[in-house]
Amino acid sequence: MKKIFIVLAVMAALMFSVAPSQALNSMPDDVPGTNPLLPFFLVNKAGFSGDTGLDTLFVIQEIGGTYGTITPGKTKGVVHCVVRNKLSGEVGDTTFPYTPNDVLAFSVRDLLKNYVGATQLPGLEITLNGVVYYTGYVDWENVAYVGSGYAADITMKNLVAYMYVIDLANGWAAANTAPVWEDASDTGYDSRQRRSYIGTYGTYALEPFSAAGLAVTEWREKSDSVPGTTLTTTSSFRLMPRYFLKDANAQTWIPIWSSTNKLYDTGVYTYAITCLLYDSDENVISVPINIPYELNWLDIRVLLPTGGAWAAVTGGWLNIPIPDYTTGAPARDGRSSVSWLAYSYQTASSASIGANWSALHAVHREVGSLIAPAT
Repeated sequence: MKKIFIVLAVMAALMFSVAPSQALNSMPDDVPGTNPLLPFFLVNKAGFSGDTGLDTLFVIQEIGGTYGTITPGKTKGVVHCVVRNKLSGEVGDTTFPYTPNDVLAFSVRDLLKNYVGATQLPGLEITLNGVVYYTGYVDWENVAYVGSGYAADITMKNLVAYMYVIDLANGWAAANTAPVWEDASDTGYDSRQRRSYIGTYGTYALEPFSAAGLAVTEWREKSDSVPGTTLTTTSSFRLMPRYFLKDANAQTWIPIWSSTNKLYDTGVYTYAITCLLYDSDENVISVPINIPYELNWLDIRVLLPTGGAWAAVTGGWLNIPIPDYTTGAPARDGRSSVSWLAYSYQTASSASIGANWSALHAVHREVGSLIAPAT
């Protein structure tokens, strides 16, 4: 644990302070919530046994403090750590207690070593730029104990979280705040802004990071009259990740997390999308992608043409319109009810470690209006 805090001390220099924000339902905003989510992790396979190479760190911060019979140093609650593969399959779990105002720091490499079986690790493998990594995501189920006899309470908004992707030996250290689902069991949440999560400690009522939920929030900001709950489809929803390639050795990888797998009745996972890829000079080409799993990775170098003017492009962005495949045969999960999150992970490499750097950004999301579903 000590080595993790040493690394986090180094990482603190990279974090910028931001003004406090107000909670927006169905947005992964930086406010206290109930259940943290680590939407992706990368752990270098070659350095796994020797504790070298890329690792992902996760920090959970308890901000609720003391109340009732809960005093400093006394267990206030626990987080149930559930490690999942790209298909949402559980590959390992464990539970960690926390106290008021506690800070818990974790290395995903250590979580994989201690709580994921060796037979499960091959199912976590992904190859990016010729290097094999373990990848997946982690659910953190939170339950606080209150009252006489410590009755379980899953309605808290008492946690915030941070994620770090680091390889200090190679000069890479990037961080971002992590999404935390807000409790949606109290009043003020539209039916489209609630989802049920069945965990070890009971069923949680949580906000979704979905297009329909976000559309309701935006409608409330513009009008006092929210559309009837029969309107559950949105006219559009898109992700807009940035990419930057400093030189021929630089990389941009884009993890895209969603709340469901997209499965045909025939057993084939597929969710094909045609995107628009822009460079910094506003040139544009269309590129196909497929993001059928709960966790998907895009490698910008795979999407960029290798010849002509595009081979020299160093920066730009992707316009990823999420299609609505709720109708047809067979039906698939559409954009409106699915939660979507994405990040842009950029790295630069050179012979001089001092010239290396990495950056991790949350991807912007945009939703259209609520409309009547297709019949």
